Amino acid sequence: MSGQEIEPGGRASAPDLDDEFLRVELRGLEPVPPTGRHGRPRELFFIWAGALSDFFSLFAGALLISAAGLGFWDAALVLILGALAGGAMLGLLSLTGVGTGAPQIVQSRMVFGRRGAILGGFLTMAIAIGWFAYDCAIAVTTTRALPLFQRTPLWWAGILLVVIVGASFAVAVFGHRTISVFQHIQVPAFLVVCGALALFTFPRWNLLIESRLAVGPHLAAMALGFTLTFALVVSWVTYAADYSRYLPVDSRPARVALASGGGSVVSLVGCGLLGAAIQTSDPGRLLPNLIVASVPVGFAYCFAAFIILAELSSNYLNVYSAALCALAIGIRLRRWLAATVVGVVGGLIAALVLFAGSGFQGNYVNFLTITYVWFPAWAVVVIMDWRLGAKAVDPARLVARRGYWFSFGVRWPTMAAFLVGTAATIAFFNEPPPPGEWGFVSPLAQHLFLGQPADISGFVGVAVTLVAYLSLRRLEPRVREYPGARQVLP
Repeated sequence: MSGQEIEPGGRASAPDLDDEFLRVELRGLEPVPPTGRHGRPRELFFIWAGALSDFFSLFAGALLISAAGLGFWDAALVLILGALAGGAMLGLLSLTGVGTGAPQIVQSRMVFGRRGAILGGFLTMAIAIGWFAYDCAIAVTTTRALPLFQRTPLWWAGILLVVIVGASFAVAVFGHRTISVFQHIQVPAFLVVCGALALFTFPRWNLLIESRLAVGPHLAAMALGFTLTFALVVSWVTYAADYSRYLPVDSRPARVALASGGGSVVSLVGCGLLGAAIQTSDPGRLLPNLIVASVPVGFAYCFAAFIILAELSSNYLNVYSAALCALAIGIRLRRWLAATVVGVVGGLIAALVLFAGSGFQGNYVNFLTITYVWFPAWAVVVIMDWRLGAKAVDPARLVARRGYWFSFGVRWPTMAAFLVGTAATIAFFNEPPPPGEWGFVSPLAQHLFLGQPADISGFVGVAVTLVAYLSLRRLEPRVREYPGARQVLP
């Protein structure tokens, strides 16, 4: 590493030992050197398709019919546009991993400064652990909802939770290559199961169902649906480079971006449309009940089992990236040990979510949903600076334990753009929680839309961040020179 002292979190080792299937990945924060690069961009398609191949994607489409009150084709349009917008951000951010070979939060140090990047690292770690815990709780709840397990004692649910948590973080402990292989297996399997589900439920679909909302509420519902769909993809953007950093330096940028963004779009749109189509059979019933009522008993068990496995595919990424973020904010552990700690902490939170009652579960997931507000601004600043930045820190210096490139380790203009954009997103956040549950609704948005649940926070956050970044960037010299800087942009 150019003779520099690097942060804990991994060790430099032979490239052939760093990233192999079912071998613990030894690399931590340090960038992957050219000799350690391998793979093809299409691998990212399966990683991100697996991340969105879960019950939440099915449920997102169903909600557009049952909760938002849209017709099927309105919902389809919202799903496609929201997924494309989120997929574009995910795809562009994947390019930063190829350029630097560093994890996403480590790469963001050249954007926000070494200390400035800690904020994004801490938020990412906390949210990743939170979603990991909730996914584990959902997997247990899904299993216990099956008739075969409804009368099992409470301690049985605890044993099942331990098994699911252990399986989730075990794959993350092995690391990047093992995650990639598992996603390559689970994505095609999930498509087969979804295809069978479509065949069983097709006779009940009513694709000609239309919204009965007036013009104003109809537009409000579409705006809310777009934001919800957009948020499902954008909430993954701080992980993007973690899974592209092993690709060869000469990987074609278009293929990298299309594979990453395309995987998320295909998975979310496909699952979302299926969920919406099933919901059209009876907009007033819950999606799980509709599925159980439409398929043979044997397939219902098969589908429930695979939903559990699908939740695990999201958890691999949550635990892996949360561990990298833990190292990036200064926790001094080996990567595999950090992943183990994250898994244990997430498991304890999952137990709380699982056994604390439905009210707590609803409030908890509403809290996690609200945390989306900072992702759009963060992504815009990182993407813009990656494309417009004249110089970048040598990747080796990103993990140096000494020295800063900015004032007190913070690059203030970009941090200001990020904070201003986030504030604008919060000001227009308008996703009311279900009655009786905790949630945040912006008073400004409520006043602007006269109580309608229209959410344009994503649009506003992106636009304000762009303007703030372009304006504040002028406060810096035209050409930035840092110690050990070199050109890394294509």
